[in-house]
Parts: sequence; C-alpha cells; structure tokens
Amino acid sequence: MIDNLLKTIVENEVGDEVAILMSGGTDSCTLLFTALRLGKKVHCYTFKPFGQDTYDSTKAKEICDIFNVPITIIDLPEVNIVNDFKLLASTYNCKKKTQYECTWPYIYTFPIIKEKYILSGLAADGYYGVSKKAMIHFKHTLEKMQEFRKSYFKDNPNPAGYLQLKQFCKEYNKILCVPYLDDSIYDYFYTKTWEDINKPYQKHLIQSRFEEFKKIKIKGHINYQLCAKVDKLFEKLLDNKEINLYNRKRVMDICRDWYNINQSKANLESFL
Repeated sequence: MIDNLLKTIVENEVGDEVAILMSGGTDSCTLLFTALRLGKKVHCYTFKPFGQDTYDSTKAKEICDIFNVPITIIDLPEVNIVNDFKLLASTYNCKKKTQYECTWPYIYTFPIIKEKYILSGLAADGYYGVSKKAMIHFKHTLEKMQEFRKSYFKDNPNPAGYLQLKQFCKEYNKILCVPYLDDSIYDYFYTKTWEDINKPYQKHLIQSRFEEFKKIKIKGHINYQLCAKVDKLFEKLLDNKEINLYNRKRVMDICRDWYNINQSKANLESFL
C-alpha cells in the first residue's frame, strides 16, 4: 500500500529530526503523518507573502496545532522582487513562469530551516491528474493517464522544479527527500486510473490510507503560488523596464526572455 511505500522511503532516507515543507494540502500531510508514525522529530515550515495569511499558511498551522507539531511561518517580502527575479534567472536557472513563482519562496525559507533533513511533497500532483490540462486531455482512460505521468516524470528532467529545490539544499548543506519522485511510488500509481485515485473525492486513494485525515478538513488541489497570490506579485514586473526588457504583455514571456539571455551568457562563457 502507498502508506507503507512512503514509510519505507522516509525511514531509509531521513534522520531523526526533519523539516517538512508544509502547504497544508494532502501531499505534505501524508509526509507529516508518515514522519510522525516513524517517531521523527518534525518541524514544519510554510510561508505567507507580504505578511498576509493565506489558506495554505492558515491550514498548515491548524494541522500542526492538531498534531502538536511546531511550525515556522515565514514572511515573504515584496520589496526585493526585482533582485529576486534576477537571482532566480541567473543563479537558479528558472525557465518557466511556474518555476520562478514556486522557487521564489525558497530564497527566504532556506535560511530559516535548522534541520539537516528536508521532506517535500513536490511533484505528487503529477500522479493524480487534477490539473486543468490533465482533466481535459488525460483523465478519461488508463492509457492517457499513463501518458500524462510518463510526460510529467520520465520525459521531464525537472518535474515541478525539483532541480531548483535540489540546488537550494546543496547550497544550504541539507539532505533532501522527495518521496513522490521515488520509482516505487511511480510504479504504484502507474497502474491506477483517474477514478481509482480520485473517487469518491479527490486524492481519495491516499487519504484513505491515513486515518489522520479524519481529524482535519482540507480543500482539493490548488497551485500554492496561486493560492498565495505570488502570481500577482510577478505580474507587477510587467511595468518594470529593468525586468521587462522587450515590453512583453505576459509574465511567461519575460521569464523565457531572461532564461534565454542567461543561456546565451553561459554558452559564451563556455566558448571563451
């Protein structure tokens, strides 16, 4: 069962004390419950942008309070966004808009984390097919879901911004554990249809393996950068001539511009 697979991974890869990047959603909760079942000393970390509580930050604290787990809520400042954007482009090689938005909180989170080991529920959504794209094009047959998962995990060198998260861990001398990228988890989900895992409610299959979910109530899937309105902050860069070099109308195009610029610089430096 999926709970036992997660238990094996966490038991083998994580020390006695562990930080969990906590969103308050199903995936990070499964890791919290797994770590607690194993008797780990857990400290959760979440964030709120511009000092404003979000659904995720509020729910993460609520869950941690229920299970008597300490949590640190990190304020993300708005004032440094121009320099932060440049850092994400040049140092962390972000390419897509979602990579910029999802990696940005790490700039302020990692200096706060004290624990050596870090647990993340990164990429779990790739199994469930609950994104808009998956719901429209892939949920209808097992073969289509397998195609979606293969594209998300096997054909993608950087699922859900894993490389950026890994780089932060390397810089801060942390040991990262991302159970949902383990082959055993991929193999488990590969044979499951959309209905197998999302009926009678979203992510039912995994929630049914953790009795702890009966103590809490959480919403269905929502991208955490949208929930926290990080995307709205990045939209302000459209009016910044220092960042919007070519008068783009979409943030995604600005992100691509900066990625291409930095790739060109890297190629030139390697040539010289």
